[in-house]
Amino acid sequence: MARIGKFIVRDSDIDRVKLEIITFFKDNPETVDSAERIGMRLGRSKEEVERSLEELTESGICCRLDSRPQPIYMYYATARILRRLAELAPYLDYDVQLELVEKLLARHGGTP
Repeated sequence: MARIGKFIVRDSDIDRVKLEIITFFKDNPETVDSAERIGMRLGRSKEEVERSLEELTESGICCRLDSRPQPIYMYYATARILRRLAELAPYLDYDVQLELVEKLLARHGGTP
């Protein structure tokens, strides 16, 4: 068994691409991006990254937003902060919300 944040997963459930994505989000928790762009940063194809991101989303490690021409993904902790900001200040522009999330994550060392 492996522990990833608050999640406990069987080693057989984590393939190489998922592990790279989890590590990427742990190192860059403020990232909010498409599967294609995350794949470019990891040196992986869009298809394999998208498949892994979908599985990580089902597990509650990542979060998917469908509000763009292509879905965007983020680390679940970032998504929780964004949802809370949207509830508290619905009038804030999305870019301003992301900027606040980045500042909060930097302030807490990446673990809100």
